[in-house]
Amino acid sequence: MKDTTTVTYPPFLKEILSRIQQARYEMLKTVSKQTVELYWEIGKAVSQKVQQEKWGKSIVEQLSKDLQTEFPGIRGFSASNIWRMKTFYEEYKDNEFLAPLVREIGWVQNKLIFEKCKDNLKREYYLRKTKEMGWSKADLIDKINKNYFENQALAQNNFATTVSPEQKAKVAWEFVDDYQVELINPDWPISEKELENAIVTNVVKFLSEMGGSFAFVGRQFKIDFHDKEYFIDLLFFNLKLNCYVVFELKAREFDPKDIGQIKWYMELINNEVKEPTHQATIGIILCKYKDHLMVEYMLSNLQDPLGVATFNRYEELPEKYAKYLPSEKDIIKRLANLGGEN
Repeated sequence: MKDTTTVTYPPFLKEILSRIQQARYEMLKTVSKQTVELYWEIGKAVSQKVQQEKWGKSIVEQLSKDLQTEFPGIRGFSASNIWRMKTFYEEYKDNEFLAPLVREIGWVQNKLIFEKCKDNLKREYYLRKTKEMGWSKADLIDKINKNYFENQALAQNNFATTVSPEQKAKVAWEFVDDYQVELINPDWPISEKELENAIVTNVVKFLSEMGGSFAFVGRQFKIDFHDKEYFIDLLFFNLKLNCYVVFELKAREFDPKDIGQIKWYMELINNEVKEPTHQATIGIILCKYKDHLMVEYMLSNLQDPLGVATFNRYEELPEKYAKYLPSEKDIIKRLANLGGEN
């Protein structure tokens, strides 16, 4: 009888390793949540003592020493961190929206968001995204440094008037104004083909940058219509929104004529590809530069859900575009109007 062990064992081992890694991941998530709960309770207790019995620096330092003596080798009980727990608790305890969210991610990520983001709407954005995407400390630092929150507020699209009320908040949080594309050859000018190659080569990273709800359907996606062939640069499907998303790439400044082209491609998808159970197709023009006022005019009267975004703008052209960026107050107001749902 032929020994099948050499054939059946490798997939068996792979399955067991996968289960172990998943279990370890779930345990780490549980530990992270329990750590935040513990720090919350310590912060609450210290806060109450400071208010009721006027505890000061010396008492907290003594508490730190005693905890580190009782639990040698366990980090997190320094005097500065205990004061941080107190501030963390006091900042969030009366916020009915953020208090539950902070318990859903780890302490390291919470500390970063708490210290680097001073506005509650900005904190909510990074708390929700960290929970949804599982961002690590390095990921979160990268997102904050690349102005992901501000990108969300700057996004130029007409979703507020072209999608259903129940979809509006979901759609608004799925798209940004500036996508990060890891170009293979950074020399300028580049062609649409090179831009397309860069995105497809790094498609997993690009999908992550887009929020994690996008599935890649294809590049140069062909549709036959009345004996003619049409090719869509990049086609995605958004699982959360239940709709196709057409990306047209322009390695140049936005041109009003680009609207007509992408609207035609959206119509083709809606009529030739989309299923009756799907929501209407969304179009995104991804270009190197754009005149913000021109884009606002072009999008204002369109009935199709459409957006115009740039790529690598923050890293390459911060000064040129600085005059277009809204104030912090404008950003907060604009995001608040979107509903903030996830």
